[in-house]
Amino acid sequence: MYSYNFLITIRTTYEELCTKFSSILIGPKKIYRHLAKKIL
Repeated sequence: MYSYNFLITIRTTYEELCTKFSSILIGPKKIYRHLAKKIL
């Protein structure tokens, strides 16, 4: 079993990575949706 603090640290780092990636991917996501609508 993992320790509770270990899970918390993983979760916080995961959330930080998610926020960073979302900020990076917000632009490409809009472009991707635009292209997907044209293709589909």
